Amino acid sequence: MTSQIAQVAGFKLKESTSLSLSVDDAVSHAKTAGTLLENMLSLLEPNQVSENEMIKDAYKECSLLKEYLSEQLWSVTDTDGVNNVQDALDILTRAIASYEMMKDALDGDWELVDMRIPGL
Repeated sequence: MTSQIAQVAGFKLKESTSLSLSVDDAVSHAKTAGTLLENMLSLLEPNQVSENEMIKDAYKECSLLKEYLSEQLWSVTDTDGVNNVQDALDILTRAIASYEMMKDALDGDWELVDMRIPGL
């Protein structure tokens, strides 16, 4: 289904991820991969992120799983299943954001803003 047009909840998607996992397997794998990526990032300096192939691979895997679970969320009907998918998506989103922030810091694409209130 990689180059076909898919339809999810009435919305047309140009491409779909090519993973062939069950939703439960994808949730389990996403939680593990997201946690692993966050743990690896906590051990590295920003300048080491762009050179580390394991980090890059973990990031790509998390991105692919996030796309897949976002597509599959529409197919889950029970409340526990939706909560499990959403928890996995939250973990993946945090891990992906952490990676991208470290990459942006290395590239100099962000700046620190002092949010302290004067006099406190």
